Amino acid sequence: MSTRVIINPSAGGGRGAERALQLRPLLESAWGRVEWTISRSPEHVTQLAAEAAEAGYDKVVIAGGDGTVHFAANGVAGTQTALGILPVGTGNDIAASVGLPRDMGLAAGILVGEHVHRVDVGEVQGRIFCCVMGVGMDTMALEAIERSRMRKGRLLYSWAAVRTLFKYRPRPMRISCGDTCFEGDVTFAAVTNTRTYAGGIPICPEANVSDGRLDLCVVAGVAPSRALMTFGRVMSATHGELPGVILRQGVEVVIEAEAPIPITLDGELTALRTDAVVRVLPGALRLLGAPGALKRVGPSRARQVEIEPARW
Repeated sequence: MSTRVIINPSAGGGRGAERALQLRPLLESAWGRVEWTISRSPEHVTQLAAEAAEAGYDKVVIAGGDGTVHFAANGVAGTQTALGILPVGTGNDIAASVGLPRDMGLAAGILVGEHVHRVDVGEVQGRIFCCVMGVGMDTMALEAIERSRMRKGRLLYSWAAVRTLFKYRPRPMRISCGDTCFEGDVTFAAVTNTRTYAGGIPICPEANVSDGRLDLCVVAGVAPSRALMTFGRVMSATHGELPGVILRQGVEVVIEAEAPIPITLDGELTALRTDAVVRVLPGALRLLGAPGALKRVGPSRARQVEIEPARW
């Protein structure tokens, strides 16, 4: 067999397995015999993906969202095994970056065309991410999401972000990217590979998954009312025009803090903590997607807004 399908049974509100198995005739008609597996945990996803890559499988296909893709990518990045996505999660931002629609049937039709894109990933402390690494209020927001009984989706992410804005106390950090160095209180910092995260929020509007660079967004510590305005501008991708916001691009981002700060990856809580050196791994992931999805859109317009450094 050359294809392993890994299904996250909890994705899509628990409907991921059923929806993915409905596509079995299509995928096996195109690819012949396919190995179907059900994951038991996030770590099991990484194990199943790594085993397939080590065994020389041509493709690993994930039925899940950005979190599931994150764990699978940690098993196949840097190998010749291509990763395909049947987007049944709530985020699906990495899938969207290679032209895969949210409709699983349409996405499967694209996957069987076997068009492979080489996309970048980010790496921090030996772990890779496909979409975003976050520090700051992101952790508190994700904790609120994990506790919530609401259905996961953009509405829940937005609710958690607004709720957290009024509770989170900005933390002092030093963040360096290229010739930019910011020191001061930070509400939120994101190092991204994709332009969007959390189901389409355009945190770094100029990001491109195949440009060999990472994108940085820093929101300095401000009053909750101003932070709320900034969040509104993020939703419309115009936050780069605001004072107190830095948008920057580079191959490496360094984040330092007086006390360790939790790190999130691809919308997942982790045990990682700052200080952190975040690097891009150009073209490290072979990702199935739509032809032409990574066409260049011209030179980047990412910009820096100067912020007066604060003392530690």
